Amino acid sequence: MSKVARRPQRGPQRGEGSRQVFRRRRRIPTGLVVRQLVAVLLMLSGGIGVVVLLQRLPEQVDVVLLVSEAIADLISGIQQLLEALLGLAAVVLIGALVVLAAVLILGGVWRLLRLLRLMLSPPDQGRR
Repeated sequence: MSKVARRPQRGPQRGEGSRQVFRRRRRIPTGLVVRQLVAVLLMLSGGIGVVVLLQRLPEQVDVVLLVSEAIADLISGIQQLLEALLGLAAVVLIGALVVLAAVLILGGVWRLLRLLRLMLSPPDQGRR
């Protein structure tokens, strides 16, 4: 039997996935911190500004009247939409009735012509 030569195992080399037990902590870049801090301050100031605006709004505008008018406009808009859909459905129904009438008239005329041809010309002997 022949023996297979095995290569000697070697441990992990420096830089090849060696594990460092005591790693130095990475420093967080100051640009990242400043950018996040500016974003936080802008978002907080914007939110506070909107809240102040909403608190002063009832003094300048009658909110109940504004909301009731908006609801009335919404209801009238929905009513107009439903009326328009009803009118469209009526037009489609009339169109379908016109097509049905045309098909019935053409079918009746065609059968009348076949009946007249059958009565005026004698049938062939081969056909029964």
